[in-house]
Amino acid sequence: MRHFLIPVLLLSLVAGCSSVKIGPHRIDVQQGNALDQENVARLKPGLNRSQVRFLLGTPLVVDPFRNDRWDYVYVYYKAGKLAEQKRITLFFDGDTLARIDGDLPPAESVPAPVVQAAPKAEAPVAPPAVTTAPLPVATAPQPAPLPAAASQPQTVAPSVSPAATDPAVAAPPAAAPAVTAPPVAAATAAPAAVAASQPAQASTAASSVVPPLPSPKNAPAYVDPRPPAELSLQPETDVAKIQPDVIPPFPAAAPLAAASDATVLKALNEWADAWARRDNETYLAAYDAGFAPQDGVSRAAWEKRKRQVLNAAKRIDLEIDSPVVERTGDTAATVTFNQFYRSDSYRDAVVKQLRMVERDGRWLIVEEKVLSVLPGARP
Repeated sequence: MRHFLIPVLLLSLVAGCSSVKIGPHRIDVQQGNALDQENVARLKPGLNRSQVRFLLGTPLVVDPFRNDRWDYVYVYYKAGKLAEQKRITLFFDGDTLARIDGDLPPAESVPAPVVQAAPKAEAPVAPPAVTTAPLPVATAPQPAPLPAAASQPQTVAPSVSPAATDPAVAAPPAAAPAVTAPPVAAATAAPAAVAASQPAQASTAASSVVPPLPSPKNAPAYVDPRPPAELSLQPETDVAKIQPDVIPPFPAAAPLAAASDATVLKALNEWADAWARRDNETYLAAYDAGFAPQDGVSRAAWEKRKRQVLNAAKRIDLEIDSPVVERTGDTAATVTFNQFYRSDSYRDAVVKQLRMVERDGRWLIVEEKVLSVLPGARP
């Protein structure tokens, strides 16, 4: 029996696992422009681009080769499967919307107005005749007899109702008996006293309001200590008031410099080339008459030493790297660059600076100094 139970149990487990789907979890994904049906229904030909952008936002697809077409695409994936897809294509004529294609909301049908029939005029019906039955009159209790000095009791005639004046209303067969005055007078005096007390109470309530006190003559005006509320920008909600985008004018081009930096760099390259060619006359002619050597020696001693170095060297390699020209005036400039020098017996790599001035159309050196030594110089 055990041999049969084990296979049956395994088959049941396998069958139960086959009904369970095992796989990766897929989230819901929304891509594109979430198109509001109310805003889509407000689209109509004649709107400008700014008004369309106000209603639907920036289009998802804009063809750079066709600027007259905007595509709005919305895709919704539910658990990895496409659940909803919408697409609207707008065509423009210049800055004006000309045509609308795509998934547009259906036009709402306007129900026909229901005409209600006027009610038929009915003939006036005469009111039925009203008959009044005689009412029993209760006799007020007789008061105690008054002394002889008291005045005779006054009799009050019964009030005549409007029904009695109407000929269609039958008069009662017998008139009500006379009622003595004291009880009736007491009953009518009570409402009169209540009515008289109401104006008195109203006048008392009106007089209980205290009028405001007048301000002193020399009192300063009231100033609200709270800071004034800042103006807040309110978003525009009316599509008709959205104006087209205005492209600001481009700023005017900056005026060119009085003299180009190319002439300064040309003079620098001629100076370096004469140095590398060991041309004494051209090299020394690149310096101004007011040039002062950096080490403090005289101009004659400096020129003599430069001639000896140039004549003694058999080969000079000179490289100017990354020159930067800074104008300090219309006829003055400062040039900073990296200098790599190599000869038969000496080599160096320094950051050098030349201060130059323009003399008769030529840029000459008036000051030469080494700012620093470059670390890890090239051989």
